[in-house]
Amino acid sequence: MIFYNARAIITKVEGDGEIVLVQRCNRTGVPGRYKFPGGCSEWGESIMDTLKREVMEEVGLTVTKIHGIETYRNNGDYESFTPFAVYFGKEGWVFKDGEFAGQRAKSVGVHFICEAVGTPLESGDKSTEIGWVTPERLRAILNENGSFGDGDRGAAELYCVKNGV
Repeated sequence: MIFYNARAIITKVEGDGEIVLVQRCNRTGVPGRYKFPGGCSEWGESIMDTLKREVMEEVGLTVTKIHGIETYRNNGDYESFTPFAVYFGKEGWVFKDGEFAGQRAKSVGVHFICEAVGTPLESGDKSTEIGWVTPERLRAILNENGSFGDGDRGAAELYCVKNGV
């Protein structure tokens, strides 16, 4: 079983490279770690629709622009796009309970730099803290051992490098 994730690196339109970052709540995956808004696609949902839906659910913002992307469908089933970064979970995990208990799963995530409108929620779906952070603050969080989700760490590092920190 493979889960496909869309992740948003939401930049502030009139800012100094600030982005939205969320902290996971205690009931999800790895509690307390920081991550970018996003999540799994639903059956039949495009990656762009997944991105927009997950951003709304997790942080309450409406995505208005996705940078570097041209998406097209071929035969109604395939999408081609140019993301900012991609991760692939090599080892995966085993579900501990629920309908998939005992089954192995892996994750592939696609990060997009985007813009959005609205005011971020104080807390949202699966998150306890939501806010704008500068690239310098992002670097400081990355330097704190174990404070950033593994799936998003690479994209966060790339974003910091892109912004000279």
